[in-house]
Amino acid sequence: METVTCASTLDALLDPASIALVGASEDQSKFGGRLFRMLLKHGYGGKVLPINPSRSSLFGLPAVPSLATLDSVPDLAVFTVGADTVLEQAQIAAQMGVRGLLVISAGFADAGERGLEREQALLRICRDSGMRLIGPNCLGMISPSRKLVLCSSPVLDRDSLPERPIGFVSQSGALMTTYFDRAWAMGGGFTYGFSVGNQADLDLCDFVDFLIDDPQTRVICTYIEGIKDAQALRRTARRAQAAGKPWLAVKAGRSSAGKAAAFSHTASVAGDHDVFASVCRDEGISLMDDMGAMLLLANSMVRFTSNKISNVAIVTPSGGGGALAADALAEHGVGLSTFSASTQTALAKHYPAGQADNPVDLGARLTQGSTEVAHATLDALMQDPQSDAVLITASMCPQEWMAALIQKIIKPEPHWAKPVMVAFDAGDTSGPLRQTLAQHGHAYASSSLEAALALSAWKRHGQFVARQPALRPSACQAPTVMPRGVLNEDQSKRLLAHYGLPVNLGQVCEDVEQAVAQAEQIGYPLVMKIVSPDIVHKTEAGGVALDVSDEATLRRDFARLYANAKAYKADARLDGVLVQAMAKGDVELLIGARQDAQFGPVLVFGAGGILVELLSDRVIAAAPLTLADADRLLSTLTIDRLLKGYRGRMLDRAGVLDAIVRVSFLAHDLRDTSFELDINPLIVASTRCHAVDARLSIGE
Repeated sequence: METVTCASTLDALLDPASIALVGASEDQSKFGGRLFRMLLKHGYGGKVLPINPSRSSLFGLPAVPSLATLDSVPDLAVFTVGADTVLEQAQIAAQMGVRGLLVISAGFADAGERGLEREQALLRICRDSGMRLIGPNCLGMISPSRKLVLCSSPVLDRDSLPERPIGFVSQSGALMTTYFDRAWAMGGGFTYGFSVGNQADLDLCDFVDFLIDDPQTRVICTYIEGIKDAQALRRTARRAQAAGKPWLAVKAGRSSAGKAAAFSHTASVAGDHDVFASVCRDEGISLMDDMGAMLLLANSMVRFTSNKISNVAIVTPSGGGGALAADALAEHGVGLSTFSASTQTALAKHYPAGQADNPVDLGARLTQGSTEVAHATLDALMQDPQSDAVLITASMCPQEWMAALIQKIIKPEPHWAKPVMVAFDAGDTSGPLRQTLAQHGHAYASSSLEAALALSAWKRHGQFVARQPALRPSACQAPTVMPRGVLNEDQSKRLLAHYGLPVNLGQVCEDVEQAVAQAEQIGYPLVMKIVSPDIVHKTEAGGVALDVSDEATLRRDFARLYANAKAYKADARLDGVLVQAMAKGDVELLIGARQDAQFGPVLVFGAGGILVELLSDRVIAAAPLTLADADRLLSTLTIDRLLKGYRGRMLDRAGVLDAIVRVSFLAHDLRDTSFELDINPLIVASTRCHAVDARLSIGE
């Protein structure tokens, strides 16, 4: 069923005139008890309708045994009862005309096949009646601005819920409230927090869409475990870009990204998480590895949303701390700024020669006036045209040194327009400084590494380039009849040649006399390769003979290839030996493609040869690609330095880019099939590149 506009639906659900709590209790050991108390504690102004068959009143409010016994229709019903009771009460809610359900209860798709059937039944009830569903198996939602707290977490047991213009959507309820707690402790806060649970109806992208439209939210944070609708993710990301709202994300599952290379290298080097990361890169979602760094970045971005970060100035009371911070930034792609002449002059008044470089060591100042020097240092760096941000690392030192910096941060000069991050590597001694920053709403990092991760993501965010629609090259059309099944090397390369890729075609020979005849036509030197649907990696099986220079060598190697193949896999089917011209070059690349179950045809290219899985120098992108996008992505790889002419030897980089684009259109043409393509290696010489080995599988 097509869903209606979800942002307006959520807006209505977040402004209910009345809420029915099915499973309400005063018992604080129960979800229904804690959620009920938190709703009352934080000032919800609407009507609360407790549902409990065993009590006539709860927290001084009259209770009724069932939704059916209510004398009015609630706008929203919240369920904290057993899963079977949820279905029964949901049916009543549907008949009453309730607009929305929030189902905290577990026991649905999270509980095996029986639970999945129960969830599908719940979804049918909702869709048949037009009710919208949040959850099931979620921890609810928190809206400080609307005084709507429908969540049972103990972190909410506080007098106030600080607000900041940041929205948070999480597929883990516990993580949502954990980082609400941490954000409040470090001076941050949120407009909304949504725990989406099983996403049976409203999913993560629906909530992000709501936050994009919400005028109070300027930055969006998400914790993601899985995506239900790949196209919705792309659409929502583009809406966030158009609205100028940074979308930050942390996704679980990085360690299971790779797959066993059962067919080729492509599957193992373009795993699920890697594909997801490439989609985030292409759609402008800032994917991060650390939740704390995401919160730090969000709280910094709300103050300086349009700032771009490239180079950073470090201020530290410790030379060692500054060096480690510089290392952390460098390791994550953020440069240290080289101060302008005017900045150097300003700093030279307070530091000895050589100590006013980046990092600036406050402990090495010329005078004991820490307040004066701290203020002058920050003012110089904030006006430095080469510095995009300032990082202060708070190593152990006399506290008045750091206090002088902190006081200037919380009372900045009007002309300061750069973010300042403070990283506390010290322990309890820095507690008062942390509290000062938090009280003034200035979030801080728990380590220099956390700050470096945040600044690195900020830099990537500023470098976002939207992908452009791809134009098909000439002589790159799909064949009238696309082959199916597992294609051997010769068949695969003939299809690649049809798409305009340079290949060294040959002939599959079933006996040595055919091979000799083929060699006479091609000319020596030759390459010979065993052809078998049961041997994927021919080199490992001893199934490749290079630089075959004459007939005698050919006859000897022909027999050797057969013997090696049988020794490697005794029951392997052998179709013959592929005899082809020897192609030589300076660099070996991989170009692969496969159908991703969620995101469709994807391309992978980078360092190839026998070390493809070891080098990890590759990039992934959705197919098809423009030449400009292929150029930009290829330039991010280390091996591209060789293609561009390392030590003066220019290689056929233009040919490589053309091959990448053509393979991307082959992948695009196979988008309705399950397929996997592996070109390894693509050998690159000075004037030409050749696809010298290829393997393609095309399903129905």
